[in-house]
Amino acid sequence: SFRTARELRLRTEILPSGPHWQLQVLRPQHPTKRTVTLFYRDPIECLQSLLSHPLFKPHISFIPRKVWSTAARLSHIYDE
Repeated sequence: SFRTARELRLRTEILPSGPHWQLQVLRPQHPTKRTVTLFYRDPIECLQSLLSHPLFKPHISFIPRKVWSTAARLSHIYDE
């Protein structure tokens, strides 16, 4: 736990960072009052970050398995 806002900020700064935000200024065909800025993250970097995260490792599996709704195996569950 933490006692001050400064201590909380210091703790958040030592956390591992995810993919960095990127920005692109768009130039629309029609004039606008403000500039249009698109903020985004690289989706490949996001997937790499999620798949390599140690807390998610036990929950991610790429091996197919059969799941049944009951122990008697009467109904097969299909899921992603």
